[in-house]
Amino acid sequence: MKGPETMLSERLRRLEPGPGYFRIFLRFPFLAGVVLRLFVFLFQDPFNNDYHFQVIDWIHKNGTIPIATQLSQAYHPPLYYVLAQLFYGGDFSMPGLKVLQLFSLLTSLLTFVVFTLMINRFIESERVRRSATLLAACLPQLIMFGNFVSNDSLANLIGALLFLQAYLYVEKPNPARKVGLAVILGLGLLTKGTFLAFIPVVLGLVIVVEWRSRKRWTAVVLSALLVAALGLGIGAYKYVESYRHFGDPFIHNADPLVQKATKWNWAAAQKHTFTGLGSVFDWNIPKLMLHPTLGDETRHSYFLMMYGTFWYQYLYESNLMGNKTGFRYLGSLIYLLALVPTLVMFLGAYDAGAKLRAVISRRKLETRTIQELFGVLAFLAAFGLVVYLGIRIDIWSCFQSRLFFPAFWGVIVLFSSGLARIERRPRIAPTVHRLLNVLFVCFALYFLTELAIILFS
Repeated sequence: MKGPETMLSERLRRLEPGPGYFRIFLRFPFLAGVVLRLFVFLFQDPFNNDYHFQVIDWIHKNGTIPIATQLSQAYHPPLYYVLAQLFYGGDFSMPGLKVLQLFSLLTSLLTFVVFTLMINRFIESERVRRSATLLAACLPQLIMFGNFVSNDSLANLIGALLFLQAYLYVEKPNPARKVGLAVILGLGLLTKGTFLAFIPVVLGLVIVVEWRSRKRWTAVVLSALLVAALGLGIGAYKYVESYRHFGDPFIHNADPLVQKATKWNWAAAQKHTFTGLGSVFDWNIPKLMLHPTLGDETRHSYFLMMYGTFWYQYLYESNLMGNKTGFRYLGSLIYLLALVPTLVMFLGAYDAGAKLRAVISRRKLETRTIQELFGVLAFLAAFGLVVYLGIRIDIWSCFQSRLFFPAFWGVIVLFSSGLARIERRPRIAPTVHRLLNVLFVCFALYFLTELAIILFS
């Protein structure tokens, strides 16, 4: 007679995708990530809910960078919009806009290439590498917002490059790599405000690495000041401009001054997210499964909005409208299956805490430990900034996980660290990997259903 564990294993094996396209999809994760991005590009509308295109068009027509009160997205730093000029010739037709969107596709593909290179170089277990690559390859929100005409696409690439440069700097802390780290940080600040969260973590890394190289404290401090001065010197443009015009370097499009000037008072309808302690402690995933998209049932929970916008299209964006049909319950299934990688990431956070305690007690810093802790701390800093702004402004659209995607490598570190711990438990590891495979296939099915809806609606 078969025991319960054997029966459960057989049921999960039946859930695992069989021969055919999905088996190839799971076996070749890098190919899957590239093909998915190209596939989605073919039918995804260039624009999401934000009007980044207005800034690109303004620069093309006027030859100047707009200030925050002139356009709804003009509060952002300008690097993405300036570089997008290379792909925009003033053509409003769909073919012309797809050429513009090609810039985002290229940054999305390069971001995935950087993640894949880092996964293959810095993660030891082959099975963990495969699952980590698949997570980066097919997470719907990462692909969608990487492909939109939006500064998210360039911010994600610069974030990935910043992590790569930081890892290389830890391995070999020479002046060229230190300057490279400062330059990439500056380019990040010149692209998106999320990189403000990276500043203290990068400076902390420089101090630790230089001190570990047994340099004098004066040299350590000078190195940190050099990185800060170079990074801020490159990236401070928009913050200086906003301070000059408005007396506030961090003005944003929810500010009443900007809303009045742009005549788009959208923030009032999104206020009053906080309703008490329930906004913090409502982690009711079954409720999110019953209501898988934005609604009064879930929009007052910080956790459920972050969870929903990370794993599925919780908000309504562009021409991908499956979340307004019965197919939205595929999102419910994704939310259920995503409990597995979510718990794996929490296990990874526990592992990071254990490593940090070991460092403090032994005062011994190994290269791999410094790299992993930097990845986790940079992610926590970006995540914390998103949550802080959401609470401070009290607008539900601030609680979107894609806002911390420039720190997505930290997610991969948490996921990989947790999965590596599970690998040491051979009785449960196969089950976890099978459930992850089912989730990855659901991600691919999500995009297939979106295409079907567009074709047959």
